Amino acid sequence: METDALTIALTIAIAIVLALSSVTHIRNEGETVIHRSKTVPHGILLTKRPSEKVKTLYDVWQTGAAVNPTGRSFMFMLQNQFAFVEATYEQINMRISGFGTGFVKVTGLKPKTDTPVGIFMPYSQESFVAQQAFYRYSFVAVPIHDLRSNDLLVEVVDQTKLKAIIVSQKVLPLLLQSLKECPTIKTIIMAGIYISPEQLELAAQHGVRLLKFAAVEYEGSWSPMAPVQPDPEDVAMINYNTKSTSLSKGVMLTHANLIAAMTAFTEALPATKRFTSKDRLLSHFSNGDVISVFLSSAIILAGGSLVFPSGLMKNVLHDSQASAPTIFASTPIILEKIHEALQLTYGQGSMFKRGFAAKLALLQAGRVTTTSLWDLIGLGEVRSKLGGKVRMVVTTHPTKPETLDYIRAAMGIHVIATYGRTETSGIVTARNMLDYTSVPHLGPPVGCNEVKLVDDVTAGYTSADEPSPRGEILIRGPNVMKGYYKKPSATSVAIDEHGWFHSGELGTFHANGTLEVLGKKKKTKSAAGAASA
Repeated sequence: METDALTIALTIAIAIVLALSSVTHIRNEGETVIHRSKTVPHGILLTKRPSEKVKTLYDVWQTGAAVNPTGRSFMFMLQNQFAFVEATYEQINMRISGFGTGFVKVTGLKPKTDTPVGIFMPYSQESFVAQQAFYRYSFVAVPIHDLRSNDLLVEVVDQTKLKAIIVSQKVLPLLLQSLKECPTIKTIIMAGIYISPEQLELAAQHGVRLLKFAAVEYEGSWSPMAPVQPDPEDVAMINYNTKSTSLSKGVMLTHANLIAAMTAFTEALPATKRFTSKDRLLSHFSNGDVISVFLSSAIILAGGSLVFPSGLMKNVLHDSQASAPTIFASTPIILEKIHEALQLTYGQGSMFKRGFAAKLALLQAGRVTTTSLWDLIGLGEVRSKLGGKVRMVVTTHPTKPETLDYIRAAMGIHVIATYGRTETSGIVTARNMLDYTSVPHLGPPVGCNEVKLVDDVTAGYTSADEPSPRGEILIRGPNVMKGYYKKPSATSVAIDEHGWFHSGELGTFHANGTLEVLGKKKKTKSAAGAASA
């Protein structure tokens, strides 16, 4: 019997996914078996770090900076201009050291004291320098993002008792208006070019020093302090998810947590697709998205380049064309907007329709390519809209399947989609980038954690369900958070005595060991009360 190309391709894809999943057949009543990555079968320790030399985010920087210290490795937008400037690892290293030293001098805060410091600004060169400085001198970063009102800002400051905060020029007015409700803040460092006399006076009325980022950096550049290195179990960041209308609990993530996530993400990539010193990452994830931390850490460890985009939705394509990244990391909504925009511009032409149909057929047969005839005569311009050099798109759950197919077929770019929670350092599973099927799964567990499902009576999901078990998703591993900041009761509800984090999300395991998310678990009144404690 003759087998068609599509059947062969699907068989290969399923075999690849199966090869990346490992399960134990031992399970408890009301639970599924425990699933792991094939790279760390049961009896082997879960992935923690890339090497014995890299245990903290400070180690990541030191290792990556040594790969190509004089190479042009950082690109960022000039103030309000459509142009990128470049800097080397050596130059950025001096800025990190200068700002960190200056920060200690002007604030009087002592390193290695678990002191939280706010970062209330978009992903940018300044926010990057600040975070790296905090890793170097063992402070705790508190990224504040996507705020819809000053009430949420005040709540973050109140919970963490922030004494110092770094802000962008755009959000400075909001913070100044909130100083009455934020009495713990004593120093504001503004990343921008202008502070008005009125703003200085308003800050002074509340006993707050208002300084420019550049001035703090300059202050510390004269006599840089020696690093005060963190330990792996030290908290690197406290993350608040402020995308909803109410503030969530602060998630404490240690250096060890984030190193485990970075390492597992890298190992989930095919060996020939992993980041190298020739790669350039453009990411649209914010400071508060943990995926931003492990992606930037992975590219730094390889000695690659980082691009700090303008942060404006209308400039997404321009930023990519101007910086020519090889790795493009974006949220589902941004990718879907790009898809819509390109489809509106090119999708109505007969040549594009014929070319896309032909390349979609190639995709379904197991091929992602940029060298077909259609790439030469019709689709090359579409690919160029991301700069022409992108070889990999990294995104998260849930991204529309038609958008993923468009990126793979029309643009000839591989996609890796991940699933994770803030509490798990941003990653739990990763879909194999060579799996082009339309099955709505999110891949098998990555190497830093193991996953199981537990029966959920309210939803009617059980481990005995056919054809696939269903239940609440539980995760355990070195990527799971230290706990919720100053909320021991909520921590004990979320993480049980065996170290399993109860995600509050429902899922199912397919026969090949890949996970599909089905939705959120309904909270009972008792659980909700305990979680808020």
